Amino acid sequence: MQADFTRRRIAQGVIAAMFAASIVVVGPLAPKAEAIPDSLNPCNAPGGSYVCDKAEEGADWLYDKSGADSLVEGVSGVVDFATDPLGYMEQKLRSGTQGMFEAFGEALTGKKPDTSEEGQGAGKDEGE
Repeated sequence: MQADFTRRRIAQGVIAAMFAASIVVVGPLAPKAEAIPDSLNPCNAPGGSYVCDKAEEGADWLYDKSGADSLVEGVSGVVDFATDPLGYMEQKLRSGTQGMFEAFGEALTGKKPDTSEEGQGAGKDEGE
């Protein structure tokens, strides 16, 4: 029974090695992909640019409404956390603290905070 298992594993290894060797030998002989000529591009046809623009707008609208952007943000957040957990937590704490102070400032003054560079520099110059 053990011998049959060993023979099967050896046969699988030999087959995998032969397949890998055939890819190495035949791979360079495969035909190269070529770009579609501009004359065959439907967006270059008369009236085609209008249709392509509308299709792109529709795709953007569908992406925005589908929730895929939140999925992409969630996955990128997980990747950020996995690669640098302390940096990710620092970034979240900084953005949370900034949002909290902006909300308090808006509640106390009744004005939205000025986030432009000139607005921040003007406030510092006036206080000196």
